[in-house]
This record gives sequence, structure tokens and C-alpha cells, in this order.
Amino acid sequence: MGHLGFNELSVNARLVEKQLRLWNARCRGLDEKIVNERDFSFLTLAKDEGSLGDGIAQELSNRLGWHIFDEEIIRYIAQNSHVSDKLVRQLDQKFQNSIQETVERFLKTIEADSFGGDEYHEALFVTLACLARQGSAILVGRGANFALNRETRGLKVRITASPDVRIQRLAERWKVKTEEARSRMLADDEEKRKFIRHYYWHEYDDVRFYDVIFNTDRTSIKHVVASIQGMIGPNTEVKTS
Repeated sequence: MGHLGFNELSVNARLVEKQLRLWNARCRGLDEKIVNERDFSFLTLAKDEGSLGDGIAQELSNRLGWHIFDEEIIRYIAQNSHVSDKLVRQLDQKFQNSIQETVERFLKTIEADSFGGDEYHEALFVTLACLARQGSAILVGRGANFALNRETRGLKVRITASPDVRIQRLAERWKVKTEEARSRMLADDEEKRKFIRHYYWHEYDDVRFYDVIFNTDRTSIKHVVASIQGMIGPNTEVKTS
């Protein structure tokens, strides 16, 4: 297969744009069906590896009765963009240096001529907006707090911990030596920062895009979840475990 020309890329971009407009219109229609009296109707959860973020998300879901959207975001994009889960997963939260690099990376896949990094990011924006409008959603990662920064009904949360604590937790979870855990953690952190910088034009650590940041070095999952529950609002229906 040869390189895609600019005309082909332009046509494909227009087709994707048309699909996304139809998709977004369906999402806007959900607004009329949503009646929510909570202070917040969804939350975004940015979690650093080794920060207990997964456990916090799960416990919040159990107590609030809200759905966690993490891997499901990949399936949602794939289904609505008519591409494979595998392709979206390859693009998911990955930094692309340029359109040319994106095209060349996926030339060997049958969808490569119609869905790349830029299309993924546009579809991600639409997906996050749809899920936020539906409400009762915990949106994990993928820069959701940046994409939905102007949505006042969303609580933007970040879960972190000091590097040494994260490394120790990851070494135990992955069953590797601390040196390998450190290397993998730093690589993940850098990839995440590049992704946010490239697609959202901001820095991952910019505190303006978080309503609250929790350090879990000495704070338990239970206490973090209780604090977030209190912020969600007094009208939140809480499920007791």
C-alpha cells in the first residue's frame, strides 16, 4: 500500500467529521432526558500508576451507584467510528508526533486510511461529552478533566502519591524489582504528559484543571472516597455496601 495523499486524507477527514457531527447530535438529544439535582452529575478521575486510583474508582462506583468508564471508552469509540477495538487501543492515550507518523504507523491496518490519532482524539472528545451528559459517570483518565474543563457539573479529581510509594506498590503489583517498576512508571508518566501536552495544549500537572488532588501516601481508599462523596453533593443517592 502506498502513502496516502493529502487529497485522500482530506476526504477521509470530511467523512469522519460528518460522522462525528451526527454522533454529537445524538448526544445533545440526551440533554432533554437528563434530570439531575446533584451538585455534580459526573466526575473525572486522573490517576497516577501506583496511586490506588483503581481501587478508589471502584469504591466510588460501589457507593454512588455510578458507572466507571475506562476500557469501555475504547469500545464506545470503536463502535461509533466503525473501526476495531484493537486500532483504538493502539491510539489510546498515546502521543503521536505528526500526521505522517500516525499514517505510517497504521498503514498495515485496513482502517489506517480513515482513522488515526487526530480522528481518535476528536472521537474521544465526543465520547466524553456524551458520557458526561448522561451523568452518573466516573470518567477515568484520557485527559477527561481537560476535555470537560468547562462542564460545571463535573468534579475533576486527581489521585497521586509520592514516587517512592508508587514504585513500591507497583513493584509488588507487577512482581518485579524496584528498578524495573521505576523505569516502567516513569515511561508511563512521560507518555501521559506528552499526550496531554499534544492534544490539550496544557501540562498534566496544571492544578487549574483539577478541583481536588489526593495524595494517598498515608490516606486510605476509604477516606478518599468519603471525601469525594461529600463533595459530590447532598442530593447524591449513595449505595451502602
